[in-house]
Amino acid sequence: MEAIKNYDHRSFGKIGVFLGGRSHERPVSLRSGQAVYQALKNAGLDVVKIDTANGFRATLKRNPLDFAFLALHGAGGEDGTVQRILNRKRIPYVGSGVRASALAFDKGRAKRLFQRFNIPTPPFDVMTRTNWKKVIGKWRPPYVIKPVNEGSSIGIFFVETKGGAGKRIQSSFKTYPRLLIEKKIGGREFTVGILGRKALPVIELRPKRKFYDYKAKYTKGLTEYLIPAPIPKKLAMRLQFLARKVHKILGLRDLSRVDFKMDDEGKPLVLEANSIPGFTDTSLLPKAAQEAGLDFTHLCLSLLERALVRSQRLKDNNGKA
Repeated sequence: MEAIKNYDHRSFGKIGVFLGGRSHERPVSLRSGQAVYQALKNAGLDVVKIDTANGFRATLKRNPLDFAFLALHGAGGEDGTVQRILNRKRIPYVGSGVRASALAFDKGRAKRLFQRFNIPTPPFDVMTRTNWKKVIGKWRPPYVIKPVNEGSSIGIFFVETKGGAGKRIQSSFKTYPRLLIEKKIGGREFTVGILGRKALPVIELRPKRKFYDYKAKYTKGLTEYLIPAPIPKKLAMRLQFLARKVHKILGLRDLSRVDFKMDDEGKPLVLEANSIPGFTDTSLLPKAAQEAGLDFTHLCLSLLERALVRSQRLKDNNGKA
């Protein structure tokens, strides 16, 4: 993949790398943000770290910015919250806008959109505190329960036997207002990163734990990454096609990552899309970009350039970043 050709570091002004926050993904976000911050600093840009744990508006008031790079995972970062504030302050930023971020972060809404556009996805239902018993009555194990609005596999658990879910579901509702119940898919696992409108090489994930959980994602040595995935070219092209389609119908921009599982018949099913993929040393989008010929620093710079071009175009049209 071609790296950016030219950029003037003065064009960006003061860049804030948004990280941390208050979500359950704070530790991961701190690692992602630190990696991005260091790469941009090493490239000679004027960059600061912006931890929003103490509130967005107060944080921005103390740190006037010209540009933002969002490495803020989870609620507050991927749900449209920070994007809405940056829009109001007319600060251009890397990543998807308010509506697309909120849509991708809501697994139930996103999967309904997948169904509408004939994108294969595992069967599912959305449960609330009031309807969960009725919903569960329609399901037979094995299935997976996960929060509707959460990332990094936080809050996920599997149900393998009938009647084994009640207490855990009630416990989950103490933290989450809505849960997704989804058919368990036991086949191979893949992910495809999107950069701009281009699909990156397919990665196969082979976790050494029961599934690709939080520890498997962020602990070195607990997952084997095969890049490019050892699959037929036709299947790789199918996965990339679906990833681009998901990126488009959700309205995402600049970057995303789409996760897949294979069913028993070898059919790829879309699990979810991530609007702000990780930038840690075990994260998947940087690995795929590296395979495509784009090192970590140039990945970050290319994302900044895309956002800069967009903001300049919008200004020319009297719009907002």
